[in-house]
Amino acid sequence: MAEQTLTKIISMGLGVALLGLAGCSRNSEPAVPQVTVGGVPDSQRSLAPDEVLAARKQAAIQACPASDLGAKAREGGLPALTLDCLGGDSKVNLAGLRTGGPRVVNLWAQWCQPCTDEAPAFGEVSKRARGKVDFLGIDYADPFPGKAIDFAVRHGTLYPQLVDPDKDSRAPLRVSVVPQTFFVDASGLVVHRELKPYTDATQLREAVKQHLGVQL
Repeated sequence: MAEQTLTKIISMGLGVALLGLAGCSRNSEPAVPQVTVGGVPDSQRSLAPDEVLAARKQAAIQACPASDLGAKAREGGLPALTLDCLGGDSKVNLAGLRTGGPRVVNLWAQWCQPCTDEAPAFGEVSKRARGKVDFLGIDYADPFPGKAIDFAVRHGTLYPQLVDPDKDSRAPLRVSVVPQTFFVDASGLVVHRELKPYTDATQLREAVKQHLGVQL
């Protein structure tokens, strides 16, 4: 009975957050449960930084792109915001990402149900877009990097992933809900910001064509 109760507590603590119409607001983030089993913390929570990096590489999640860490934001472009790559082996300044090709930047979290719902579309379209459009993820307000890796593998979102556990992007990117998606043109200008989740791959492909002019 005690074991069944503990399992129920863990399930409730890691359950789906209450959702808004457009996505998961920061007020709906689930609490991090302070529960151990046999004195051993949740295995995903206890991963050391080097273990996260090893798990990311094993999962074949791409390394993060190079950027100019000293670059300043340009008008209409991404902010000068520097975040760690998932695994901690590099840092990326959004304002310093290379130009010359279009890019899709998606903010998500493994605890967010709308993010889960749209993730398969991002996995499928990002594969079709290779060589045409770069995809970049930002794992937002997420205390479980191991679960983020599991999420990416499960949904095929194996493009580079940044991490923002402390919500540093909240003000620069005006984050009120996740998921949200930025479409950045070849010159580095943000041409569209979508605050609603995509329902399927067709809808996302149409958005890429509409906002970035790329047929996938």
